[in-house]
Amino acid sequence: MQKTKIGIVGLGGIGGLIAALLKNKNYTVVSNKKSKKKNLNLDLNSNFYGKFKHKIKIDPHLRSVNIIFICIKYPYLNKSLKLISNKNALVVPFLNGLSHFKILNKKFGKKSFISNIGKVVSMKRGKLSIFHSSKNSPEVLISSHNKRKSDLKIIKRVLDSINFKTKIINKDNIVIWNKLVRLSAISSITSLYNCNLGEIRRSKKKMRELKNLVKEGLRISKKSHNFSGNFSNIIKLIRTFPNSLTTSLQRDINLKYSSELETQIGSIVKLSNQYSVCAPVYKKIYDKIKKK
Repeated sequence: MQKTKIGIVGLGGIGGLIAALLKNKNYTVVSNKKSKKKNLNLDLNSNFYGKFKHKIKIDPHLRSVNIIFICIKYPYLNKSLKLISNKNALVVPFLNGLSHFKILNKKFGKKSFISNIGKVVSMKRGKLSIFHSSKNSPEVLISSHNKRKSDLKIIKRVLDSINFKTKIINKDNIVIWNKLVRLSAISSITSLYNCNLGEIRRSKKKMRELKNLVKEGLRISKKSHNFSGNFSNIIKLIRTFPNSLTTSLQRDINLKYSSELETQIGSIVKLSNQYSVCAPVYKKIYDKIKKK
């Protein structure tokens, strides 16, 4: 049994994947999910890691864990954090968008990290059945700015043990925007037209809009967080994504679920207004999606 104990907030596609993989490596894994049961049965079917079935312990307070991975979607974040009383655990968020960082910093202070996860497609099917369709390992970025090296080593060791490609970067802005520029652009365009990336590629108009979204995102990130991303490199990376790619924002909007529209797209529109950056495509798409 591994010494480091893991807490998971949100047993969806990402949280369930992490929980199953860590449990498979003999970590104690605890969920804060409310349940009358002491354990939850979790099934993972992964194209990359294989198939596993594990029991996950439950403790709404996550009292005894050393690391907490926050994998809940933003609309449910505040409610999910209410009962957590552990102030000593290292907190690693894997949420999309911008709004969650302030909330986590307020509750956990310096124990909360700036991080993200990318290059992963994983979805919950049924109550606690996870399907990980990616044929590669996920990529994690964590900022080391004002963080202890010993804490970073603990987190990296845990993620390395499940074959996650983990990079420690010394600037918050790179960790925040490296993923957000491309994610928000893809999420915006797929949510607007409710189609996969392949259909976007087959339309000159939609591809033009996608590229303009990337350009606007780069201008906003430069002005707001001094992030210097490369347009050509981002487009090259997007070209490697499969035609079948859809986004969680698109799926949630289509199913009329609570979505991350405000923290992903709304936050970028607010920054464009705050820093007087021209972003007509973002504003047009944001307004259209809000009316859906």
